[in-house]
Amino acid sequence: MKTLVFGGSFDPPHRGHAALLRAAAKRVRPDRILVVPACHAPLKAAPSAPAAARAELARLGVLKRLPSRWRRIARIDMSEARAQRPVHTVETLSRLKALDPDGEFHFVCGQDAAASFSKWKDPTRLKRLATWWYGPRPGKNFPTPPHFRKLAGRLPDISSTELRSALALGEDCSNAVYPEVLAEARRLDLYNLDLLDSLKKTLSPSRCAHTLNVAALASALARRHGADSGQARLAGLLHAIGRRMSIPRMAEYSRKRRLKVPQLRLTADLQPLLLHAHISEDLARREFGVTDLKVLSAIRKHTLGDPEMGLLDRLIYVADACAFDRRHHRATATRALAFTDLDAALKRCVADKLAHALARGAWLHPLTISLWNRLAAR
Repeated sequence: MKTLVFGGSFDPPHRGHAALLRAAAKRVRPDRILVVPACHAPLKAAPSAPAAARAELARLGVLKRLPSRWRRIARIDMSEARAQRPVHTVETLSRLKALDPDGEFHFVCGQDAAASFSKWKDPTRLKRLATWWYGPRPGKNFPTPPHFRKLAGRLPDISSTELRSALALGEDCSNAVYPEVLAEARRLDLYNLDLLDSLKKTLSPSRCAHTLNVAALASALARRHGADSGQARLAGLLHAIGRRMSIPRMAEYSRKRRLKVPQLRLTADLQPLLLHAHISEDLARREFGVTDLKVLSAIRKHTLGDPEMGLLDRLIYVADACAFDRRHHRATATRALAFTDLDAALKRCVADKLAHALARGAWLHPLTISLWNRLAAR
């Protein structure tokens, strides 16, 4: 039996995945097609959506897009998804080979995955277990190992990472994702699709636009500095949800909820707007179910700062201070600096914030002063 195996995260599955499998099926002409959603691909960050959900999306967006002759012999293989751990491809192919010792196996993947083949577990054994195919990405120059065979045609240039950002930021992704996949993702509350709807309903248009700008910049900075772009995007989207309240309401809410704001009484009396970051953290946890401590920390620290700022904390602080909609005279230069030296950009953002407060004769929160002192002492 000739088996074509297509493994991946499918987070989410897109038109490029469907086109790749169609091209592989046309070339290999298999007797069986297995689409194998990973629980957690070993060389990638943890997926945004649960494995079972991604398997259903792959059924809608990959299997159902095959011509009928191939669709009849195709199925979703849930072995990796049910494993509840990262499963290496060599494990999956070895298991399939044990079930069909005389079978002929073909494995297809994208060009970027093929380029990383030397990092896969036991590449020597993998070469023996299957024939390897890749789909070319237009405009990309990934070095592909010589044992990979190139499929004919030009496939859509779609990145799942960029697609997740686009979905969360409310961009039109119909050219990349089939409508059934989008509808199911929305039904399952995946990829922050409902979050964006909520933001549009509760924030003013200008505040919502700022939020989307912060999330976009934070996601781009995360990719540049090796942080998790999904965490950065989520923190950016939720960083200012507390701004839906009036300033007097912020003080009342903080007292009633007993938020752990340093100098809460003074802050509520002198600069209640500064409370919105802690309120946003509280709302992110209570209303939106956020449990990621890094995301919550970044939301909480994006206004007052803190002497201890992790990578995600610094990303969100800087993204908020110099997002694309910011019009102060140093925003553009600081934004460019953030892609090359995040800490230098952070220091500039804190300095600008302090200068603005001093020019207005405003009270300075002790956390911001402590952050500045920590940065100045380096």
